Amino acid sequence: MLLLTCMISGSCTSKHGSKTDFKPFTDTCESCYNMLSHPKTPISHKKESRDSIMVEIRYIDSVRTAIKRQWVETAQTALELAKKEENLSQMFLFEEYLYIANRYRTFADRLMCDSIRLHYAEEMMQTAMQIEDADTIGIAITHYMDAMKHLGRKINMEATLKKVRSLESFVHNPDKYAKILCVTARKYAAVGDNDNAKKYLSKALLISMAGRAETAEVTGRRAAQQMLDRGDIKEAVQTYYSILLMRDSAIKEKDEAMAMQKEADEVFLHNIGLWTLLFLIIVCGITAFYYFQKRRKAESLSFKSEITALQETIARHEETLQKLEKSEVKNKEEISAQKKTIEKLKNMIVERLGIGKNIYEELSKGNCLPNDIKGAESYLIDYYVIFVPEKYKKWNQEYEGLTPRMYTYLILMDMNYSDEDILRILSISPSSLRSLRSRLMAKKIEH
Repeated sequence: MLLLTCMISGSCTSKHGSKTDFKPFTDTCESCYNMLSHPKTPISHKKESRDSIMVEIRYIDSVRTAIKRQWVETAQTALELAKKEENLSQMFLFEEYLYIANRYRTFADRLMCDSIRLHYAEEMMQTAMQIEDADTIGIAITHYMDAMKHLGRKINMEATLKKVRSLESFVHNPDKYAKILCVTARKYAAVGDNDNAKKYLSKALLISMAGRAETAEVTGRRAAQQMLDRGDIKEAVQTYYSILLMRDSAIKEKDEAMAMQKEADEVFLHNIGLWTLLFLIIVCGITAFYYFQKRRKAESLSFKSEITALQETIARHEETLQKLEKSEVKNKEEISAQKKTIEKLKNMIVERLGIGKNIYEELSKGNCLPNDIKGAESYLIDYYVIFVPEKYKKWNQEYEGLTPRMYTYLILMDMNYSDEDILRILSISPSSLRSLRSRLMAKKIEH
């Protein structure tokens, strides 16, 4: 509001540019030049050059532009806030932009001639149509009617209202259009044009009565209709206008209550969401804790090659065989069974070594680790246990609790493969390789 006061007082002329180009005041009469340039101290035109007068006109034009811009921007901001709230009745800046609109109108009426007043009215009407608010359009229409009356021109109200009726928000909300009709009828009644006042009030009542309403509102409409039928035009218009104000107030209270309820529901849902999220986080945390604990426990167990286990089993059977052979009571069947078992275990070792050797040779050629051999990594490790025992022993001295995948990685590193080759051979992603290398370093024994 301070900005508007500053502009009207003339203390601000250059800070506020215009977003819209306006036509110059070429049709301003000379009596208006004096009034615009020096409202309190008229100066004879004989002593004033035309150039000087045009400088003053440009000054007034800048003030007019600043006022127009201030009103438009404030109104548009109010509309955006209202749309965010999904409630056109609760405009945060509603009263403020209506106040600016009225100051805008008063400034034009006080300082401008009739042709400029009409120019103001046309601009205000265009902007009001863009905003699509019933109260703002009502102000614009009455201003436009006054400007046309001062010029002695007849306004084509039907064409004007047809444009209003075609606005999208008015198509979906007939009550808004009924309010515009009532405002129009009220203006006609104020200037004594009862025929037009009755005409537009009748249309407004017809539209309004077609919709649903509360009992008190229906009763008021009937009372307005009865007054209209009796010829009490002004009383009928004022009664119906009061009903509209009452309805708007009720809608505003209802919308405010709904907004408060909506806010309370959103807070409730927000709290429910937070508690649900917290519960899920706790459950996921507990699950992850037990999963990784179990995984660490499994990885902490040292991998034992199958050949090593077979060798230990063979050693136990050979010890039993020796005891049987040294026994005074020789059990030939049991001795024979032990020998067969030992022979079978040795054949299993030979078989595993053969498979492990084939896998090693395939890897040496750059081929991938075979997926069709179950436990392919364990066969490869068995091959190293027998044919490269020094490496296997060294790894067990440097690391603790290695897994088959870790042994396989060390074997591939021993075969001088790069990271790209290892990714391809093991069919893993770079992140999996980084994770494997990190877990391997965690297994390293610090001497």
